[in-house]
Amino acid sequence: MSSKGVDMRKAWLVGAVIVTGTAVIGGCGSDSKESEEPSSHAIVGGQRSQTPPAGSKGTATERANGSWKSVVKGSDIQTLIIKDGHVSARGQKLACEGVLKPGRKNGDVPTLTFSSCRGSSDGGRGVGHLTMKGADALAINWEGPKDGWGGPVDSFHRSG
Repeated sequence: MSSKGVDMRKAWLVGAVIVTGTAVIGGCGSDSKESEEPSSHAIVGGQRSQTPPAGSKGTATERANGSWKSVVKGSDIQTLIIKDGHVSARGQKLACEGVLKPGRKNGDVPTLTFSSCRGSSDGGRGVGHLTMKGADALAINWEGPKDGWGGPVDSFHRSG
């Protein structure tokens, strides 16, 4: 075989390796956390906003501040208002005032306890454990009455 034929095969081989390598590298994702996490910033006019959405920073008790509406029609609690640890819950069957306290240790979920309810009943809720689901949703998992089997779960979305 002539040296010209060998050189052509080498050129084709080098070209194939470059194309294959480019395709493999181009198809790989990034290992950085920045690119894996969805962006919490809005894109306005082709540019990213540096202002995060309301309720997206701070502790769970801080992020819970605001007005909330039940995701379930006919729930005992239709609206929930949380402001600086004070809680007001209203619905067809309940009208309660209470307190939202941060967890005792970092990472503990905040607890909600009603201190007074119209008719003196909290609907069998007892102590509630608040969990934020993003910036616009929260759930309260109630322990239920003492010596009981547990209480209801109330779910809300931000209304204001």
